[in-house]
Amino acid sequence: MKGLSARMRTLGVAVLFWGLYSDALGAETRPGWQLEWEEVVKGAKKEGALAIYGGEEVTHLEVLKAFAKEYPEIKVVTVTGHGSELGSRIIAERRAGKYLVDVYAGGPSTPYRVLYLSKALDPITPVFILPEVTDMSKWYGGKHFYADPEDRYLFLYEGTVAGGGSIYYHTQQVDPKEIQSYWDLLRPKWKGKILFMDPRSSSLGLNAATDLYYNPDLGPQYVRRLFQEMDVGISGDRRQGTNWLGSGKYSLCFACRDIDRAKKQGLPINDIASDQLKEGGGQIGGGSSSVITLLNRAPHPAAAKLFINWYLSRKGQALVQKVVNTMVVEDFDAMRIDIPKNDIIGDGRRLEGRKYQVIGFREPKPVLKLLDELLK
Repeated sequence: MKGLSARMRTLGVAVLFWGLYSDALGAETRPGWQLEWEEVVKGAKKEGALAIYGGEEVTHLEVLKAFAKEYPEIKVVTVTGHGSELGSRIIAERRAGKYLVDVYAGGPSTPYRVLYLSKALDPITPVFILPEVTDMSKWYGGKHFYADPEDRYLFLYEGTVAGGGSIYYHTQQVDPKEIQSYWDLLRPKWKGKILFMDPRSSSLGLNAATDLYYNPDLGPQYVRRLFQEMDVGISGDRRQGTNWLGSGKYSLCFACRDIDRAKKQGLPINDIASDQLKEGGGQIGGGSSSVITLLNRAPHPAAAKLFINWYLSRKGQALVQKVVNTMVVEDFDAMRIDIPKNDIIGDGRRLEGRKYQVIGFREPKPVLKLLDELLK
């Protein structure tokens, strides 16, 4: 019996050793990113929560439902709204010692002017784990693009074609064939009939003004003449601007939004195709495209890392592109090139075979200085 007990103990030790060896062997054969990803998922589930601020491209219910289906253990809290309001709210919370936000996504103006300059962001590049996110060949241009001067904080994941300042018109008051160039808008007939989303308080307006300012065929001269000569109307409210255009109070609008949704509701509104304009149609990114950022001192760092990778994955971006085009009803072309593009509405879709200039970071200070002078 003693001999049998000894053999059993020896066998038990051998089984234990083999189990430990197998685990170690399994770990060694799994790639490093997979081991890291498993730890992130484990940590995120332990945290059990995630806080996201931003536009509908990241807070839409359909996006959140898809994430919750894969990770039901993580409760997601979102706050959506205008970028400037959200940015001010985040900074106010942080000044009060409340670090409540993990991820912010939306147009690049607020993330740069408010979050980046306030040093409220962590570099986002180091949190990319999934090979389909880190593999540059899956992204337009074979690289990752950013909208900050360090190429580390504001990751540009939308590549919708921009015309240098989107122009929309009232279909009963404007013949779009008359407008083949931005300079055509400086004709006397349009004086008092152009609306511009307030570039001092609205990220939409600042983005449009920045596009015009940095367009080599337009520049500061065009911005100055537009605001000095054309008696331009100003609106700081997204819904109000669209309503003013739809009602005919103004004939043309720079940077109005919800146009496709308004058209579906029967309002006589349309957009001037960017490639119709002499100075437009060859750019993507810039002020009208979305970025995603990671807040520093994030309360749920593992969940934030997990969400960012999921969101930027092939599945995540295919869903976001579909949701924005078909439910938010805005044109959105993801920077990922390995997903179908048949659901993109409007003229924001990149054309195959055409090369586009990707607009990343552009310093807004000279634009704001000029606007302050012109809009006193």
